[in-house]
Amino acid sequence: MDEALFKKRISELRKRAEFSYRTEFTDFLTLSEIEAAKTVLNGANYMFFGGVPDAERRMLCIAHTDTEITPEEFPIKGIRISPKNMKFAAEFSHRDVLGSVLGLGLERDVIGDIFVKEKEAYLFCAEHIAVFLTEQLTQVRHTNVVCCIAEAEASEFAKEYQVISRTVSAIRIDAVAAAAFGISRSSAATGISGGKVFINGREITSPAAAVKEQDVISFRGLGKARLKEIGNLTKKGRISVTLERYQ
Repeated sequence: MDEALFKKRISELRKRAEFSYRTEFTDFLTLSEIEAAKTVLNGANYMFFGGVPDAERRMLCIAHTDTEITPEEFPIKGIRISPKNMKFAAEFSHRDVLGSVLGLGLERDVIGDIFVKEKEAYLFCAEHIAVFLTEQLTQVRHTNVVCCIAEAEASEFAKEYQVISRTVSAIRIDAVAAAAFGISRSSAATGISGGKVFINGREITSPAAAVKEQDVISFRGLGKARLKEIGNLTKKGRISVTLERYQ
């Protein structure tokens, strides 16, 4: 969706929530959509949530200022996907699971984060499609699977991070990306000019672009990392940073 139209839609949801005392939910939003939504939500009563606190794809809830919003209210269900016969099953990838789900005719925005662990997977989905998924998703790649709604099992599939502590000369994307992915700053700059680097889902075109805490940096071909914390200046005038690189 065009960004201007998306922001207009979020503004309309905000007005509906504030003047009609209705609690409004979106489908799952991408990182770039979340950042765009925040620009029109200043002063509003809202929350983003995707099933677990560190979810990348999240729904937006907007409510009247007198209404408390809690994660439990979000229309999200967790689905566990397991092979019918573990012995003869192949390992899943994120792409395998997503392809099989979208092959059922579903739109991407009703599916949240997907976690894969060896021969099983776990995903979050919009509540209204949960039963459909458990009944219709019967195969991932060449493996026959069974699905069930499993609210309390997301922790088994939680993302694993490599914690990286580095110092950088500046909190700009070329320096932070170089620290996150163990490459030179010039290599990071080359990746930026080649359209390979993204912050919160938005392509970055300038190596001097600023990065802030909790931003997710994606580098095509190298992976993804979150700038967890910006620390203090060292004696040599560099800035300490803590990053979480997705495993």
